[in-house]
Amino acid sequence: MSARMIFILALACLGALAVPSGCTPVALQPVTSTGLVVYSMGARQNTASLRLSLPPDQVYQGMLEMLERRPHVSVINRNDKRYLLEVDDRGRQLTGQATDLGRGETLLFIWVDAGETGQTGQDLMQDVITTVCAELRVECEVQDI
Repeated sequence: MSARMIFILALACLGALAVPSGCTPVALQPVTSTGLVVYSMGARQNTASLRLSLPPDQVYQGMLEMLERRPHVSVINRNDKRYLLEVDDRGRQLTGQATDLGRGETLLFIWVDAGETGQTGQDLMQDVITTVCAELRVECEVQDI
């Protein structure tokens, strides 16, 4: 990932920190199982920030468990100390990084590139958000920016 991309990702993460949480807990789930999704749209590429009421190690573990169930997905980069995972899924590139916000909350930044698959970045991001929120058993409220 280039220095420019890292800078853009960092700015997006900082912008997402200013968004207040407005999530609704899932029925029969503890209040801590909520998330707020903020994303921007692009043609092939898309980014999203998920503010989750879960600790970062739990979010990262969920990412790894999703990966284990998808043997066709190739790992491009994995950094367990930074809770960072970059993968290629049949020509689609996905990156996720969990950052500790304190108080048991995590900012999960996701970047996707649909590549030449014919899928848009927005469609891919919606699929990823749905999968991540279901995997972590959180109900996520989406807020466009």
